[in-house]
Amino acid sequence: MVVNRPCWLAALAVLNMFWNPARAQNTEFRAVVAPGLQRAEAVVPHATGAFLVSSTVLPESNLLRGHVAHFDAELNVDWTRLLPCPAVFEEVLDAWSDAAGTLTVLTQRLTPLDGYQTVLHQLDSTGVWLGESLPEVPQGFRAATKVDWVGAPWLVGATGTQPVAVNLNTCELKTWGGAPGALDEVTDAVVLGSLMVAVGSRTDDDTTSTAIWGLYPLGTPAFEIVNPDPAAGAFSRADALAANGSSVRVLHSFEPDTASNTLHSMLSVSVQQGEVVGILYGPSEGERPGRDLAWTDAGWLKLTQTDGFTELGQSMLLTHYSPNGTYLDQGAWGTAFEDDPAHVTQAEDGALWVAGSTRGFAGGTWDACVLRLDSIGPLGTWSNDALGLGVHNDDLFDDVLSIDGPLATGSKWTCNPNPASEVTVLVPPRAGLLADAWTWTLLNARGQVVSTGTGDQVNVSRCAPGMHTVLIHAGPQRIHVNVLVASAR
Repeated sequence: MVVNRPCWLAALAVLNMFWNPARAQNTEFRAVVAPGLQRAEAVVPHATGAFLVSSTVLPESNLLRGHVAHFDAELNVDWTRLLPCPAVFEEVLDAWSDAAGTLTVLTQRLTPLDGYQTVLHQLDSTGVWLGESLPEVPQGFRAATKVDWVGAPWLVGATGTQPVAVNLNTCELKTWGGAPGALDEVTDAVVLGSLMVAVGSRTDDDTTSTAIWGLYPLGTPAFEIVNPDPAAGAFSRADALAANGSSVRVLHSFEPDTASNTLHSMLSVSVQQGEVVGILYGPSEGERPGRDLAWTDAGWLKLTQTDGFTELGQSMLLTHYSPNGTYLDQGAWGTAFEDDPAHVTQAEDGALWVAGSTRGFAGGTWDACVLRLDSIGPLGTWSNDALGLGVHNDDLFDDVLSIDGPLATGSKWTCNPNPASEVTVLVPPRAGLLADAWTWTLLNARGQVVSTGTGDQVNVSRCAPGMHTVLIHAGPQRIHVNVLVASAR
């Protein structure tokens, strides 16, 4: 059921979305609202839309599952899917597309008998689950990402004691790092020709430090760089890296000894010399952890969380650098509550996509969200006179016991007025359906029952502003209709 719609200004008193002195490009923000807890991990754009991939804790069950929402070209949600899982724990780690219109989701599953398992789920562009595979990996392996290296796909991660790369075709292993008594973790990896570069952290003697490794195809280490930033205190970690030709940039977060907040800097690495040749520091105060880094056709793009804009609270910050690392511009986006980005990528048409999570949008829990900018710039936060906001209330979560079965569609049912502040009237798809035979239940964004009734009139005057769902029982049918509750004036 497609329920993604632009939100009207009258309904946005609690959102106070997106402060900006100047509008620079077409920018759209969408939230996928559901009960429970959703944290987006990746967005995978394609020619006609994008997949938003999240981890979700199902309401009242504590089941951790993978969740996929598909946006069409107009940023409407045309389907959502919970990944099948025979265990109580399955966390999304990454996602990508190996062929047009398809999606691969990398997860880690915990089962009572087998412990942790690495799982690859396959879906097509219509949301049909095509199956899963469990590659052979070392015990305790936690994957970070997939790279294509020396003609084969590899999962790159770590076992805890040392980094590991697993060939998905042959199950061949490459290991490196692993200092005695230390704990190595991997967060990201890229390939430059025949050289693979991985980043993460090393914990040794109560100190966690950023680590950067280079590996040749035969498994011979090219270089190892640990704790390259003199400004980092007892904690630092590489968040992401990106490459252009032989140029490598590493985004890392750290907690300096002189401050309690998390800051970040961008490291320039020479793979020929095997050392850091430059450090570009970010802000020197506030809460500014790094999240992701990407190379685009116009230079480097850094994604961080920031508290530097009082109008936005914790928000998403994109910073654009030229190919040689010169600062160009930046823009912050978010709600008036708390937003945390996770992943940024550029689509083939030049649009920028950011996957993230928003808290307070529809209650106190985290919901997955996606931000799309039609170009890289000039970047600049957008103003209240041109909102591009939509909400999808995911009815997939209404009955977690039947998530793999077909859902009744309410796409031909509507309600009027919508948004509403007092009463909205349910409108069936055709005349002749007797309203006195209907029963309905009004649910808030957390899936909690607000009120029940019969007939075609639903009183929303006592509802908090935001998206709500009317669950209608009309004979054998179960229909979902979304209503946006606006503040009464």
